[in-house]
Amino acid sequence: MELENIAIMQQISSSLFAAMTAMLLKLVQGLDFNQTLYLRALCSFIFLVYAVKHYKLQTCNFDQKNMQSLIQRGMLGSFGAFMYFRGLDLVLVSESIILNRMSPLWTSFIQIVILKKEQFNFRLFLNMLLCGLGIYLVTRNNTNKKQTNDVENEYYHIIGIILILLASISQAIVNILIKQMDKQVDSLVISCYQSFFGIIFPSFNSIINGSTYIIPSLNETLMIIIITVVSILAGQLQVQALRQGKLSVISNVSQIQILFGYLIDFFVFKIKFNGEQILGNILLLFSLIPLIWK
Repeated sequence: MELENIAIMQQISSSLFAAMTAMLLKLVQGLDFNQTLYLRALCSFIFLVYAVKHYKLQTCNFDQKNMQSLIQRGMLGSFGAFMYFRGLDLVLVSESIILNRMSPLWTSFIQIVILKKEQFNFRLFLNMLLCGLGIYLVTRNNTNKKQTNDVENEYYHIIGIILILLASISQAIVNILIKQMDKQVDSLVISCYQSFFGIIFPSFNSIINGSTYIIPSLNETLMIIIITVVSILAGQLQVQALRQGKLSVISNVSQIQILFGYLIDFFVFKIKFNGEQILGNILLLFSLIPLIWK
Protein backbone atom coordinates (compact mmCIF):
# COMPACT_ATOMS: atom_id res chain seq x y z
CA MET A 1 0.00 0.00 0.00
CA GLU A 2 1.33 3.44 -0.93
CA LEU A 3 2.31 5.86 1.82
CA GLU A 4 -0.41 8.32 0.81
CA ASN A 5 -3.11 5.62 1.00
CA ILE A 6 -1.87 4.66 4.45
CA ALA A 7 -2.16 8.31 5.47
CA ILE A 8 -5.72 8.41 4.10
CA MET A 9 -6.69 5.32 6.14
CA GLN A 10 -5.12 6.89 9.23
CA GLN A 11 -7.18 10.05 8.71
CA ILE A 12 -10.40 8.05 8.26
CA SER A 13 -9.70 6.25 11.55
CA SER A 14 -8.88 9.58 13.21
CA SER A 15 -12.19 11.04 12.00
CA LEU A 16 -14.08 8.09 13.50
CA PHE A 17 -12.39 8.52 16.88
CA ALA A 18 -12.97 12.30 16.76
CA ALA A 19 -16.70 11.78 16.16
CA MET A 20 -16.78 9.30 19.06
CA THR A 21 -15.07 11.87 21.29
CA ALA A 22 -17.75 14.46 20.45
CA MET A 23 -20.47 11.93 21.25
CA LEU A 24 -18.93 10.88 24.58
CA LEU A 25 -18.49 14.49 25.69
CA LYS A 26 -22.19 15.11 25.13
CA LEU A 27 -22.98 12.08 27.32
CA VAL A 28 -21.14 13.51 30.34
CA GLN A 29 -24.00 15.40 31.99
CA GLY A 30 -23.05 15.53 35.67
CA LEU A 31 -19.94 17.72 35.40
CA ASP A 32 -19.40 21.33 34.46
CA PHE A 33 -18.28 21.64 30.83
CA ASN A 34 -14.99 23.36 31.72
CA GLN A 35 -14.24 20.71 34.32
CA THR A 36 -14.83 17.94 31.79
CA LEU A 37 -12.37 19.52 29.33
CA TYR A 38 -9.88 20.24 32.12
CA LEU A 39 -9.92 16.65 33.39
CA ARG A 40 -9.70 15.33 29.82
CA ALA A 41 -6.66 17.51 29.07
CA LEU A 42 -5.05 16.65 32.44
CA CYS A 43 -5.50 12.90 31.88
CA SER A 44 -4.15 13.26 28.33
CA PHE A 45 -1.10 15.13 29.60
CA ILE A 46 -0.38 12.47 32.25
CA PHE A 47 -0.75 9.61 29.75
CA LEU A 48 1.37 11.35 27.12
CA VAL A 49 4.12 12.35 29.56
CA TYR A 50 4.33 8.72 30.66
CA ALA A 51 4.53 7.58 27.02
CA VAL A 52 7.19 10.18 26.19
CA LYS A 53 9.33 9.11 29.16
CA HIS A 54 8.79 5.42 28.40
CA TYR A 55 10.03 5.82 24.82
CA LYS A 56 12.71 8.35 25.89
CA LEU A 57 11.63 10.94 23.34
CA GLN A 58 13.13 14.41 23.02
CA THR A 59 10.69 17.00 24.36
CA CYS A 60 12.67 20.25 24.24
CA ASN A 61 15.92 21.85 23.05
CA PHE A 62 14.78 21.75 19.43
CA ASP A 63 15.83 24.52 17.07
CA GLN A 64 13.96 27.81 17.29
CA LYS A 65 11.65 27.07 14.34
CA ASN A 66 10.47 23.74 15.75
CA MET A 67 10.03 25.10 19.27
CA GLN A 68 7.95 28.01 17.97
CA SER A 69 5.83 25.62 15.89
CA LEU A 70 5.34 23.31 18.90
CA ILE A 71 4.20 26.14 21.17
CA GLN A 72 2.04 27.82 18.52
CA ARG A 73 0.49 24.49 17.52
CA GLY A 74 -0.16 23.62 21.17
CA MET A 75 -1.83 26.96 21.91
CA LEU A 76 -3.89 27.10 18.70
CA GLY A 77 -4.82 23.42 18.88
CA SER A 78 -6.01 23.64 22.48
CA PHE A 79 -7.81 26.93 21.78
CA GLY A 80 -9.56 25.39 18.77
CA ALA A 81 -10.51 22.29 20.76
CA PHE A 82 -11.90 24.47 23.56
CA MET A 83 -13.95 26.53 21.09
CA TYR A 84 -15.21 23.40 19.33
CA PHE A 85 -16.30 21.50 22.42
CA ARG A 86 -17.78 24.66 23.96
CA GLY A 87 -19.83 25.14 20.81
CA LEU A 88 -20.66 21.43 20.75
CA ASP A 89 -22.68 21.91 23.93
CA LEU A 90 -24.97 24.31 22.00
CA VAL A 91 -25.54 22.39 18.75
CA LEU A 92 -26.01 18.82 17.49
CA VAL A 93 -23.09 16.44 16.97
CA SER A 94 -23.66 16.26 13.20
CA GLU A 95 -24.26 20.01 12.94
CA SER A 96 -21.05 20.80 14.83
CA ILE A 97 -19.05 18.42 12.66
CA ILE A 98 -20.41 20.00 9.46
CA LEU A 99 -19.42 23.49 10.62
CA ASN A 100 -16.02 22.34 11.82
CA ARG A 101 -15.40 20.53 8.51
CA MET A 102 -14.84 23.90 6.83
CA SER A 103 -11.24 23.68 8.09
CA PRO A 104 -10.11 21.52 5.11
CA LEU A 105 -11.20 24.31 2.78
CA TRP A 106 -9.15 26.84 4.75
CA THR A 107 -6.22 24.40 4.84
CA SER A 108 -6.29 23.75 1.08
CA PHE A 109 -6.62 27.46 0.32
CA ILE A 110 -3.62 28.37 2.49
CA GLN A 111 -1.46 25.47 1.26
CA ILE A 112 -2.23 25.85 -2.47
CA VAL A 113 -3.04 29.54 -3.03
CA ILE A 114 -1.08 31.40 -0.35
CA LEU A 115 1.94 29.18 0.43
CA LYS A 116 1.96 27.56 -3.06
CA LYS A 117 3.39 24.30 -1.64
CA GLU A 118 0.93 22.00 -3.42
CA GLN A 119 -0.84 21.96 -6.77
CA PHE A 120 -4.54 21.82 -7.46
CA ASN A 121 -5.48 18.78 -9.58
CA PHE A 122 -8.57 17.07 -10.96
CA ARG A 123 -8.72 14.42 -8.23
CA LEU A 124 -8.75 17.08 -5.52
CA PHE A 125 -11.32 19.10 -7.49
CA LEU A 126 -13.62 16.07 -7.79
CA ASN A 127 -13.23 15.36 -4.08
CA MET A 128 -14.12 18.95 -3.15
CA LEU A 129 -17.06 18.94 -5.57
CA LEU A 130 -18.56 15.78 -4.06
CA CYS A 131 -17.87 17.07 -0.54
CA GLY A 132 -19.52 20.38 -1.35
CA LEU A 133 -22.62 18.72 -2.80
CA GLY A 134 -22.78 16.35 0.16
CA ILE A 135 -22.52 19.14 2.73
CA TYR A 136 -25.12 21.18 0.83
CA LEU A 137 -27.61 18.30 0.88
CA VAL A 138 -27.17 17.43 4.55
CA THR A 139 -27.56 21.07 5.65
CA ARG A 140 -30.10 22.43 3.11
CA ASN A 141 -33.29 21.08 4.63
CA ASN A 142 -33.97 22.01 8.24
CA THR A 143 -37.37 20.37 8.48
CA ASN A 144 -36.09 17.82 10.98
CA LYS A 145 -38.40 18.55 13.92
CA LYS A 146 -36.24 16.81 16.50
CA GLN A 147 -33.22 18.86 15.46
CA THR A 148 -35.24 22.09 15.66
CA ASN A 149 -36.60 21.25 19.10
CA ASP A 150 -33.17 20.28 20.43
CA VAL A 151 -31.85 23.80 19.77
CA GLU A 152 -34.37 25.82 21.75
CA ASN A 153 -32.50 29.07 22.17
CA GLU A 154 -31.57 30.61 18.82
CA TYR A 155 -29.14 33.08 20.42
CA TYR A 156 -27.02 30.37 22.02
CA HIS A 157 -27.31 28.35 18.85
CA ILE A 158 -25.67 31.19 16.87
CA ILE A 159 -22.97 31.51 19.53
CA GLY A 160 -22.27 27.80 19.16
CA ILE A 161 -21.96 28.17 15.38
CA ILE A 162 -19.49 31.07 15.73
CA LEU A 163 -17.36 29.15 18.23
CA ILE A 164 -17.12 26.11 15.96
CA LEU A 165 -16.24 28.27 12.94
CA LEU A 166 -13.41 29.82 14.96
CA ALA A 167 -12.29 26.29 15.81
CA SER A 168 -12.23 25.37 12.11
CA ILE A 169 -9.95 28.30 11.27
CA SER A 170 -7.65 27.40 14.16
CA GLN A 171 -7.50 23.80 12.96
CA ALA A 172 -6.47 24.90 9.46
CA ILE A 173 -3.51 26.84 10.87
CA VAL A 174 -2.63 23.90 13.13
CA ASN A 175 -2.52 21.58 10.10
CA ILE A 176 -0.03 23.90 8.40
CA LEU A 177 2.15 24.03 11.52
CA ILE A 178 2.20 20.23 11.80
CA LYS A 179 3.34 19.89 8.20
CA GLN A 180 6.14 22.41 8.75
CA MET A 181 7.68 20.52 11.70
CA ASP A 182 10.74 18.34 11.24
CA LYS A 183 10.24 14.58 11.47
CA GLN A 184 12.56 14.52 14.51
CA VAL A 185 9.68 15.93 16.58
CA ASP A 186 7.66 12.84 17.52
CA SER A 187 3.86 12.93 17.20
CA LEU A 188 3.52 12.04 20.92
CA VAL A 189 5.53 15.14 21.81
CA ILE A 190 3.31 17.30 19.59
CA SER A 191 0.17 15.99 21.33
CA CYS A 192 1.82 16.42 24.73
CA TYR A 193 2.32 20.15 24.14
CA GLN A 194 -1.30 20.54 23.07
CA SER A 195 -2.62 18.69 26.13
CA PHE A 196 -0.55 20.97 28.38
CA PHE A 197 -2.10 24.09 26.87
CA GLY A 198 -5.45 22.30 26.84
CA ILE A 199 -5.44 22.44 30.64
CA ILE A 200 -5.11 26.23 30.66
CA PHE A 201 -8.15 27.40 28.64
CA PRO A 202 -10.92 25.57 30.56
CA SER A 203 -9.20 26.36 33.88
CA PHE A 204 -9.06 30.07 33.05
CA ASN A 205 -12.69 30.03 31.91
CA SER A 206 -13.75 28.28 35.14
CA ILE A 207 -12.04 30.97 37.22
CA ILE A 208 -13.79 33.75 35.29
CA ASN A 209 -17.21 32.08 35.60
CA GLY A 210 -16.66 31.12 39.23
CA SER A 211 -17.46 27.47 38.56
CA THR A 212 -17.59 25.10 41.53
CA TYR A 213 -15.46 21.98 41.31
CA ILE A 214 -17.59 18.84 41.36
CA ILE A 215 -16.03 15.56 42.43
CA PRO A 216 -16.76 13.15 39.57
CA SER A 217 -18.51 9.87 40.28
CA LEU A 218 -16.95 6.53 39.40
CA ASN A 219 -18.94 6.35 36.13
CA GLU A 220 -17.96 9.93 35.20
CA THR A 221 -14.30 9.19 35.97
CA LEU A 222 -14.38 6.12 33.75
CA MET A 223 -16.10 8.13 31.01
CA ILE A 224 -13.41 10.83 31.14
CA ILE A 225 -10.67 8.19 30.93
CA ILE A 226 -12.39 6.65 27.89
CA ILE A 227 -12.76 10.10 26.30
CA THR A 228 -9.07 10.73 26.95
CA VAL A 229 -7.93 7.51 25.31
CA VAL A 230 -10.22 7.97 22.29
CA SER A 231 -9.17 11.60 21.76
CA ILE A 232 -5.47 10.68 22.04
CA LEU A 233 -5.95 8.03 19.36
CA ALA A 234 -7.73 10.57 17.14
CA GLY A 235 -4.97 13.13 17.62
CA GLN A 236 -2.10 10.69 17.04
CA LEU A 237 -3.61 9.26 13.87
CA GLN A 238 -4.31 12.73 12.49
CA VAL A 239 -0.80 14.02 13.16
CA GLN A 240 0.75 10.96 11.49
CA ALA A 241 -1.59 11.27 8.51
CA LEU A 242 -0.84 14.97 8.02
CA ARG A 243 2.90 14.36 8.16
CA GLN A 244 2.87 11.45 5.71
CA GLY A 245 0.33 12.58 3.11
CA LYS A 246 -0.37 15.71 1.13
CA LEU A 247 -1.93 18.33 3.37
CA SER A 248 -4.69 19.34 0.94
CA VAL A 249 -5.64 15.68 0.38
CA ILE A 250 -5.59 14.50 3.99
CA SER A 251 -7.48 17.53 5.29
CA ASN A 252 -10.28 16.88 2.78
CA VAL A 253 -10.42 13.17 3.68
CA SER A 254 -11.41 14.29 7.18
CA GLN A 255 -14.78 15.33 5.73
CA ILE A 256 -15.81 11.71 6.32
CA GLN A 257 -16.27 12.73 9.95
CA ILE A 258 -19.63 14.21 8.89
CA LEU A 259 -20.85 10.73 7.96
CA PHE A 260 -19.67 9.34 11.28
CA GLY A 261 -21.49 12.18 13.07
CA TYR A 262 -24.74 11.37 11.32
CA LEU A 263 -24.38 7.67 12.11
CA ILE A 264 -23.92 8.57 15.78
CA ASP A 265 -26.97 10.86 15.78
CA PHE A 266 -29.03 8.14 14.08
CA PHE A 267 -27.99 5.08 16.10
CA VAL A 268 -27.18 6.67 19.50
CA PHE A 269 -29.40 9.75 19.76
CA LYS A 270 -32.22 8.26 17.61
CA ILE A 271 -32.50 11.28 15.30
CA LYS A 272 -34.25 10.66 11.97
CA PHE A 273 -32.96 12.14 8.71
CA ASN A 274 -34.59 12.76 5.35
CA GLY A 275 -33.62 11.43 1.93
CA GLU A 276 -31.52 14.46 0.98
CA GLN A 277 -29.41 14.14 4.11
CA ILE A 278 -28.86 10.44 3.45
CA LEU A 279 -27.88 11.16 -0.17
CA GLY A 280 -25.50 13.87 1.02
CA ASN A 281 -23.73 11.42 3.32
CA ILE A 282 -23.42 8.92 0.45
CA LEU A 283 -21.75 11.63 -1.67
CA LEU A 284 -19.37 12.37 1.21
CA LEU A 285 -18.45 8.70 1.31
CA PHE A 286 -17.94 8.59 -2.48
CA SER A 287 -15.76 11.72 -2.29
CA LEU A 288 -12.95 9.54 -0.92
CA ILE A 289 -12.77 7.50 -4.15
CA PRO A 290 -10.94 10.14 -6.28
CA LEU A 291 -8.27 10.43 -3.58
CA ILE A 292 -7.70 6.69 -3.13
CA TRP A 293 -8.35 5.40 -6.66
CA LYS A 294 -5.54 6.20 -9.09
